[in-house]
Amino acid sequence: MRLRSQSARTLLYEEVVEELYRLIDEKHIQPGGKLPPERELIEQLKVSRNVLREAFHVLETRGVIVSHQGKGRFLREQPGHGSEKRTESLSKNLERYSMLEAYEVRQVLEVKGVELIIRNASEEDIDDLEKAYKKVEHTYETTGTTTGEFELHKLYAEKTGSMFMTQTLELVLNAILDMMYGQFYDVLEATSEKQELESHRQIIDAIRRRDTEAAQRLMHEHLQVTMDMLKEN
Repeated sequence: MRLRSQSARTLLYEEVVEELYRLIDEKHIQPGGKLPPERELIEQLKVSRNVLREAFHVLETRGVIVSHQGKGRFLREQPGHGSEKRTESLSKNLERYSMLEAYEVRQVLEVKGVELIIRNASEEDIDDLEKAYKKVEHTYETTGTTTGEFELHKLYAEKTGSMFMTQTLELVLNAILDMMYGQFYDVLEATSEKQELESHRQIIDAIRRRDTEAAQRLMHEHLQVTMDMLKEN
């Protein structure tokens, strides 16, 4: 393994994550199969135990591997999503299903979330959503990207007035964002920023009108676009 010379530990464990992906695919480790022991990987990858464990934590968070106390780490069993065979690597295939599972949870939470916003949010809260949207819109007009769109989703969660909804959604969103900028950056790149903006515009307008049915339908459709792309690409 050739690791680039990096002083930042975070960059080092990210490289180890990529090496572990390669190891899984090259050794043809099957779902449920055991990964090599820590000692062997430390020697093979020439990294510290702490860095290796940070990389393992990333893979566990992404749903690629699972740990069993006293037994070791294993590749996750193939999820039952009615999966068709893909030409991509097994590790990416497993992560794809983890991403879809996360999106399914996210969709349920955010669709319920707009109902709570309409029930609990003040006009000032909705003004805050409007301001956040305008900020993303301005970024798009000046850079052609929708940087900050995930922050807008976190603000939706905050405006539900539910501490548990806010905390749970932030956890799910952070996990999705990590995977998006990992093996699924291509899906993120393929998303239409203009379509995303228009979708948020309609969602906030429906919230402003206190139209629960429309807001929930629009949020469901907004998230379904990416879910469909994950299934197809």
